[in-house]
Amino acid sequence: MVQPPLVSSLVQRNKVVSKRKGAIAAATAGGAAVIAVAGAPIVAVVAAAGAAYLAWDWFSFRMKNGMRF
Repeated sequence: MVQPPLVSSLVQRNKVVSKRKGAIAAATAGGAAVIAVAGAPIVAVVAAAGAAYLAWDWFSFRMKNGMRF
């Protein structure tokens, strides 16, 4: 059985992880917007702060792994 090169599998894993992190950050930001529209500003601010953290986590993951946008 032939194993794929290690670099290729790491790149593929990083792409999958990056997509997941980006999707979670986007969903959280969308949820914060829905909460803000629903009329709960304090909860919306907390949710927006969580979304900002997740977006930074996604961005820093891409930077650390040398991924382009």
